[in-house]
Amino acid sequence: MKIRLLCVLSLALVAASLLLAGPAAAADQRSLNLPEDFSYVGAPVKSLTMDSGHVVNYIDQGNKDWPTVVLIGGAGTGVQAFELTEFLRDYRLKLGVRVVCVERNGFGMTLFEPADADGNVIPHDAGDEALALADPVKTREMYAENVLAVLDHLGVDRFSIIGISGGGPYTGELAKQGGARVRSVHLAVAVYRSTPTALTYPDPTFLAYLRTWIVNPMWWWDMTGTTADMIPGWQERAYNEAAWAAFVRGQEADPHAVALDYTIFQMEPADVSCVTAPVFTYYGALDPVVPYAQRDAWVAAFVDSSEITQRDYPDGVHDVQYRHYDQILLDVAGYGDYLVIAYKGRTRVIPESRWPSYEKRGAILGIQAWVTAAPPED
Repeated sequence: MKIRLLCVLSLALVAASLLLAGPAAAADQRSLNLPEDFSYVGAPVKSLTMDSGHVVNYIDQGNKDWPTVVLIGGAGTGVQAFELTEFLRDYRLKLGVRVVCVERNGFGMTLFEPADADGNVIPHDAGDEALALADPVKTREMYAENVLAVLDHLGVDRFSIIGISGGGPYTGELAKQGGARVRSVHLAVAVYRSTPTALTYPDPTFLAYLRTWIVNPMWWWDMTGTTADMIPGWQERAYNEAAWAAFVRGQEADPHAVALDYTIFQMEPADVSCVTAPVFTYYGALDPVVPYAQRDAWVAAFVDSSEITQRDYPDGVHDVQYRHYDQILLDVAGYGDYLVIAYKGRTRVIPESRWPSYEKRGAILGIQAWVTAAPPED
């Protein structure tokens, strides 16, 4: 009886001590290794005022000693297009690639101040009649000049260029103006020149039509049904970018910038015959938006390139720029003779010549996440 009573009292004392100690006693706070810094939520947007008074907005991410690449986003995108590539942020940091993204005229935070036929900036508040005098080619040239000014400001001498989709015409212009400073050119489903249409900037009908596109970011940037679905949160981030480009400074889906963008696509491209840097192309055989013919036009245009590497994807649609962005970054980092693959549960980098043997053994192109990721549930 005494032994039983002692056991009961002992258990009671243990229970009481646990209640008094509370949950904090379950672990020693000294064992916590908490972070010192904020978590990444997005890149800060910086600004630089040109001699003309035009304010250029840009993102600069990466170590200043790393190789720099200028990222030029697709049609109608603002500087936040950079964030659509940061699903590979850890991978990019491991490779040591610095990215500079300069916002195009009239998108996002950047006021619509195009160039006239003489190359002079038309102020945003000059009125519709003055803005209607915007010259597509001069505005394209001004964008490249602005990018070079930002690079000079940042102390960047040599750089690579990634041109995505509608960023193609600006990529060609920057490659031309950059000359010997250009380390390499990477054309990811990049437009060379689109088929001329009856309507162009500043036709009011054209403006009204394009406004119906950008006024609804969930329609304008809907990439559901592509491999982008496999990247958690990517589609939602794309909606945010579309909203940024069309609304962030209160422009209420003003269509002037996107109309001029689409008009620039129809212009004679910049002459890139003097560019000697290596060129890489990335296109999908099933892409209904930017077909192989656009790739072929670029290849023919870069006649003096020291080397042209064509990466073609038989099952690729208009998502190659994201599905194979891991390969693009690898090429930018200087590993143009290698492929990034997923094999036996790991991401590997192999000489390109060995790909056929790995493919036969079940490897796929891209990092391991493309194997393990799953499309979102309904």
